[in-house]
Amino acid sequence: MILGLQFLAVIFALLMVYLAYVSFRRKEINRVEAGIWTLAWSIALLMVLFPNTLRNFAETFFISRLLDVLIMGGFVLIITMVAIAYIKTRQVEKKIEELVRKLALKDMKLNKKK
Repeated sequence: MILGLQFLAVIFALLMVYLAYVSFRRKEINRVEAGIWTLAWSIALLMVLFPNTLRNFAETFFISRLLDVLIMGGFVLIITMVAIAYIKTRQVEKKIEELVRKLALKDMKLNKKK
């Protein structure tokens, strides 16, 4: 049963690495983002292929269950992604605000000339 799940996880991780590559080739993501996604899925692939290494890591930090390590890692990953998305959203908001101001001033200048 576990080998079947490992097989599915390996196929899924390889598919996601391929998806990151295709997105990079389509210029939907940049080189850094493609590298980060490839690294993340490669680490996931290694965790699936060598679960005992992850168990040893968990025991080093006195974590009794392997699932606890995965859940903590997931929380860290999600919090990081939310923080990055928030920062990017704020940057886009500022750019939009600047553009709207420039367009409003330009429109106001055109209306004064008429």
